[in-house]
Amino acid sequence: MKNLSISLLTLAISGVAAFAQAPTQLVENAKDVVAEAKSLTAPDARQVVYEIEVTTNTDGKVVVGGATSEQSAHDTLVEKLNTAGIDFIDNVVVMPYNKWAQTRLSAASHRVSGRHAAEMATQSVMGTPLRVLDDSEDWWRVQTPDGYIAYVPSSSVIAKTDEEMAAWRAANRYIVTSLYQIRVYNSETAEGPRDVVTDLVNGCIVVAVEPGISNGRRHVELPDGRTGYVDATKIAPIEEWAAQDFDADRILNTAYSMEGTPYLWGGTSVKALDCSGLAKVSYYSNAIILMRDASQQALTGMRIEAADWRTCEAGDLLFFGNAKTKKVTHVAIYDNNGNYVHSSGRVKRNSVDPESPDYLSTPFLHAVRINGNEGTTGIVSARNHPWYFTK
Repeated sequence: MKNLSISLLTLAISGVAAFAQAPTQLVENAKDVVAEAKSLTAPDARQVVYEIEVTTNTDGKVVVGGATSEQSAHDTLVEKLNTAGIDFIDNVVVMPYNKWAQTRLSAASHRVSGRHAAEMATQSVMGTPLRVLDDSEDWWRVQTPDGYIAYVPSSSVIAKTDEEMAAWRAANRYIVTSLYQIRVYNSETAEGPRDVVTDLVNGCIVVAVEPGISNGRRHVELPDGRTGYVDATKIAPIEEWAAQDFDADRILNTAYSMEGTPYLWGGTSVKALDCSGLAKVSYYSNAIILMRDASQQALTGMRIEAADWRTCEAGDLLFFGNAKTKKVTHVAIYDNNGNYVHSSGRVKRNSVDPESPDYLSTPFLHAVRINGNEGTTGIVSARNHPWYFTK
């Protein structure tokens, strides 16, 4: 009787152990599938939110939860979990694609987390359409038109509905084409420091208010409803800006106009910028939206090997970094004869030609050509971007 009791106890313990192991193994299998799906649909956390976790509930069933910014990422995950034969509860939240905002400042700073002390990731200029992923806190998690995801203070943006964004895309809009900072004043004739409504920089977008121009100034409305008057020669109809053909001179002139401007990590406005910010701002003046970071830009366009730099054309992007690992850490805009303009400490000129007195020894890895590659991955003409124009 004693031996039978021991045997039954042993079987009971084994059963409990087996029950405990089964959910653990299922969780590990599910985690492997989550990682596989992530590598396929969300390899770059700068572009896609993929914060998926695997747990079990009180019944020992696998629960897949968390959030992603892309429906396609969720669908791929579900498909792979089903294919793997994993019985699970789907608690994944797909972030909305019908919540919008626009930047209300001439240049708003976006950070890697919702803290002012956090590293700056990027910036957006006034009027930039933003997809709102999360607006539950004072810091909103948003996605910029180049796909970059970061946090912006709620005070820097203004919420917009789907209907308001549709109306904005249909409105009589103007974009700042001035290479230099300008001002919006509170009347057609005001020009004093106490008459300023806001400053504007290259790329800011405003909406025209009728009857239009008075005393050489156009009456405009800002994204948050403020109105004022701006020099009509410093702005252009957004359709005119968006219709531009590739113009290397415009791109380079924009870059050179910032010569001496200080380097700012995460900066993407003419006020201060980093190396990839200089490329973005300069190309945006030609209505071309580039990826945010140098390491992303380096994977776009038509590749040109470093040894072939003499075949580079004005406007090509040059990439620098670690000669051994080939990791890209810097980008410049090519001009001619080996010369380029870039932001390193400040916006300045240097050369990839070893014979030039302006040569820098930072390892030159390769170049890419943007011209002729608009519409390929990572290179978007603004006129074809659905956030800017209704197609």
